[in-house]
Amino acid sequence: MSNSKVKNSPAPVVINVGGLNPAAIYTATGKVARAAHNAERHKDLNGKTVKEILAARRLTATDIKYDVAKGFITLEN
Repeated sequence: MSNSKVKNSPAPVVINVGGLNPAAIYTATGKVARAAHNAERHKDLNGKTVKEILAARRLTATDIKYDVAKGFITLEN
């Protein structure tokens, strides 16, 4: 008798895009946030897609919407 264990595949990662276009490019506008960690984040994530950012769990869709509303970034389609 074989005593092999069956490994279940991990559940697929569910990404909540919050109504954002997952293919949109996170683009820094040049406006600098007062908080250094936020300013650094805008530079680090510049050029990445919304899907990449959300999948890496760096930000939430709400964070991205805030950055757009405050003029720190734009989402290029």
